[in-house]
Amino acid sequence: MKKTLKLFSISLLFGFTTSFGGLVDAVSIVVDGEPITLYEVYKTGQETGLPKEKAVEYLIKERLKDKELKRLAIVIDDFDVNQEIERIAQQNGIDSLKLRTILVNKGVDWDKYKQNIKEKLKEQRLYQKILSTKIQQPSEETLKEYYQLHKDEFSIPEAINVIQYSAPSRQALQQVMQNPMASVPGVTQQAQTIPSEKLNQQLLFMLTKTPKGEFTQIIPAGGQFVTFFIQDFVNKKPIPFEKVKERVYAKWMEEKRKEAIESHFEKMRAAANIKVLRMP
Repeated sequence: MKKTLKLFSISLLFGFTTSFGGLVDAVSIVVDGEPITLYEVYKTGQETGLPKEKAVEYLIKERLKDKELKRLAIVIDDFDVNQEIERIAQQNGIDSLKLRTILVNKGVDWDKYKQNIKEKLKEQRLYQKILSTKIQQPSEETLKEYYQLHKDEFSIPEAINVIQYSAPSRQALQQVMQNPMASVPGVTQQAQTIPSEKLNQQLLFMLTKTPKGEFTQIIPAGGQFVTFFIQDFVNKKPIPFEKVKERVYAKWMEEKRKEAIESHFEKMRAAANIKVLRMP
């Protein structure tokens, strides 16, 4: 009797496991014949922190992107990937072998890193193809109008009120950034007003692009690590158009590219045959 009961329990457990596995692998949505499984939705949500609905939208867009990559015959090979890795390494003043050593020592999976580079290159070339016929060069009047509408983005303050946090380790500053009220050993802080004219262009850009009430990224400085908490911008004044014309153009192009890409995929989604088989 006990043996029979044990066999029954094992059979029941095996049946449940098989059923659960089938549910995880079950197709949730089909986009133009390409399936999205429940597991993909779950995994994407876990990796990106997106809620289910957003994870589904993300995966639908990925399927549409894959369709466009095939239609436009966009292929990235190992040569392209290695060339991009060389470019990244040179940008950081090292060679690709040194870059690989640094990343591996930090726990980065090299094959996964190369795969991520490949996916980014695919996306870049896809977007270039999409945008090649969609955006015309802006006139001087268009740029001036954009400048007037976004003048605050092309302004600099006379000074910036900050709290500077310094520490011998990046981890200590990360703790402060997560909980500014915490007392973290080794971290010193100093409230100060920094005149913009005393800042180099790189630091000035970083400070002015950080919203009030937030921390800047952590940067190395004099053997320590530093982050700034932005309190206020003092007396912001617009930079004359002629001095920021290139920045205005770059910002305008960035905005138009984003609008064009979103519009392209919205049209693709509207025309796509999307079937919902199981709601995640």
